[in-house]
Amino acid sequence: MAGERLTVVQVLPELDEGGVEGETLDLAIYLAQNGHRSLVISGGGRLVPQLARHGCTHVHWPHIGEKSLRCLKYVTKLRRFLEEERVDILHLRSRLPAWIGYLAWRLLPEERRPSLITTFHGFYSVNSYSRIMTRGERVAAVSETIKQHIIDNYPIDPQRIALIHGGFDVSAFSPEAVAAERIDTLRRRWLSHHEGMPVIVLPGRLTQWKGQDLFLESLVRIKDRRFVCLLIGDTEENSSFTKRLREQVKFHALEDKVQLVGHCSDMPAALMLADVVVSASSTQPEAFGKVAIEAMAMGKPVVATAHGGSLETVLPGVTGWLVPPLDAEAMASAVSEALDDSWRARRMGEEGRRWVNERFTAKAMCEKTLALYREADGERRRAKKREKVTVMQLLPELNSGGVERGTVEMGRFLVRHGHRSLVVSGGGRLVPQLEQEGSLHFKRNIGSKSPVALLHIWPLRRLMKLHRVDVLHLRSRMPAWIGYVAWLTLPRRSRPLLVTTFHGFYSVNAYSAIMTKGDGVIAVSDSIKRHILEKYRRRDNVRLIFRGVDAESFAPHLVEPQRVEALAEAWGIEQGRPILMLPGRLTRLKGQELFLQSLLQVRNSDYLALLVGDIKDNPGYTAELTSFIDKHHLVDKVRLVGHCNDMPAAFSLADIVLSTSSIEPEAFGRTTVEAMAMGRPVIATAHGGSLETVLPGVNGWLVQPSDPHALARAIDEALEMSPAELQRYGENGRARVTEMFTAQAMCEQTLAFYLELLRAA
Repeated sequence: MAGERLTVVQVLPELDEGGVEGETLDLAIYLAQNGHRSLVISGGGRLVPQLARHGCTHVHWPHIGEKSLRCLKYVTKLRRFLEEERVDILHLRSRLPAWIGYLAWRLLPEERRPSLITTFHGFYSVNSYSRIMTRGERVAAVSETIKQHIIDNYPIDPQRIALIHGGFDVSAFSPEAVAAERIDTLRRRWLSHHEGMPVIVLPGRLTQWKGQDLFLESLVRIKDRRFVCLLIGDTEENSSFTKRLREQVKFHALEDKVQLVGHCSDMPAALMLADVVVSASSTQPEAFGKVAIEAMAMGKPVVATAHGGSLETVLPGVTGWLVPPLDAEAMASAVSEALDDSWRARRMGEEGRRWVNERFTAKAMCEKTLALYREADGERRRAKKREKVTVMQLLPELNSGGVERGTVEMGRFLVRHGHRSLVVSGGGRLVPQLEQEGSLHFKRNIGSKSPVALLHIWPLRRLMKLHRVDVLHLRSRMPAWIGYVAWLTLPRRSRPLLVTTFHGFYSVNAYSAIMTKGDGVIAVSDSIKRHILEKYRRRDNVRLIFRGVDAESFAPHLVEPQRVEALAEAWGIEQGRPILMLPGRLTRLKGQELFLQSLLQVRNSDYLALLVGDIKDNPGYTAELTSFIDKHHLVDKVRLVGHCNDMPAAFSLADIVLSTSSIEPEAFGRTTVEAMAMGRPVIATAHGGSLETVLPGVNGWLVQPSDPHALARAIDEALEMSPAELQRYGENGRARVTEMFTAQAMCEQTLAFYLELLRAA
């Protein structure tokens, strides 16, 4: 793969001067020199001859960057071009050509599309027109500032964004590479009447956002000094602004100080004339600021405005000065300092040269871009072979609970193994973690049992099409209905694989039957698998995949003592009393009231019981529990401590962990397994998934459901055990989890099930 020859097409409006054009040229030449087919499509310009000299191909399409109807003819033309030239990479570098390229790319059958790369070269206005630059399968950002701009303003998976700084050509921008006669030629042309005077150079297109007008205002403040200023940039490209600058020079009597010298085709020699180089962009920040790094490469100190890419390229006090934007006074002061202390300015130039040669070379930029191409091309090839999948999981919310944590763990696993993970939910506490670990989250209230939820069907359909989802994984009944109907509206050949997970003993009816509709059905325990067979007669493609515990979180040696101490302090726990812990949502299904009833019959009174669960989630039930505690004088023995976002530390506090679900069995009993993973003995009700995870007399106790007497006896037995015996139970439980119930195993088996079903399809 590493040695394969790629055919790369870059598309941009023109090839005249500018950072975008320069980077396109540098990359095109690099690709050709390294054995790839390098093609550039543009409206032409000064740089085209250089492409031909270095083995690249230029395709001249007039008006491809023009905002007019005549550019639309290039959509079908580019589609044919991509097929005929068998292009591997389509790289779009500007908005209007990007729309043409994207539409042409979309017209191709998916299996014949090249990899699509876009580069964000600037702070484009935030709107639907600019959003096209986020449509690449990979998006390159030319600075950290631009990367953050993209994340802040567009709904994009940050994992798709690659930071690739611009770079300068070391062979061209090096003092040793510039012959003396080249410098003398420019000196005679521009400075014949200014011999011996300090030279200030401001290169860049003559436009308001480059700040030449503001810079002239700063020069007014120091015009009594000896200097000459060269404004280098095409004077014909923006004639109205050029005229304004000339009038400004005349008005302030700067004719003997400032020259508008026009376009320069030998910038290395021009920069060698300078004592200080200025980048004055003010109304809009530089996305990267190539002028600054080229000046530093030539050993020149730089004065730049302190925003945008300059904050990443210029080191204030080391390689130059940073001044506030739109502050002519500060700009004048910085230029004066540079002119006053020539020794310091030279030192800054030397430091700047070292700095940019380490970090901002064109070679580094090209190497990173080629690596991005290879990554994108490899992913596309693997996707064609079904080696890479895009998975969308649907569930009501992402707060706490086994279903939610399993979703987050699956998302993390997919991303780490090179797949794409999308999750649709109503939001919740776990969303930041999900996104931080690389999944893309879409907030939709698809768990609402109201007709309003039906409004999400078409948006969900669009999401599946837009992200080319391979697997639609439904994890709860109401979202499953929304997802299933959206799935049915797609053409049969365009539908993703449909997978459902039976997370519970749902009531047996037509509403619950949706969870059997998948091409494949996952049962989280053997009890659930039997339930599916007995109640719904579903036999084919039902896979037993136990839920798992995240070994990166639930391991005793990974929990720092300060985390445990912080929880103990927050919950007011005194040392000495054994701690019984019942974690879980405060609902009647989890059996907290049964636990409290059993405590009235426990003989051993030396304990502290903690109910861990959000007290705001079900206020009516919380009030019932509080009333029971008060009525039966359990206040000094029982505490409702609320939601906990650090359950590994919570389990570290416990001596015995309980699961008392009685009205309805636990489908798997993830809380029990997490406690076992933390080396804690467990007491659980003897039905559902607990029958498969808890071994009585080995790692815990099983008691009959809805039997407070049996539960009290088990608690007494546990409290009477020695610490060594409890520790043995805990170690046995941890060993059982490691062998059978890890999140890694759950995720591996789920992905294998996806791929197996995809191959069968």
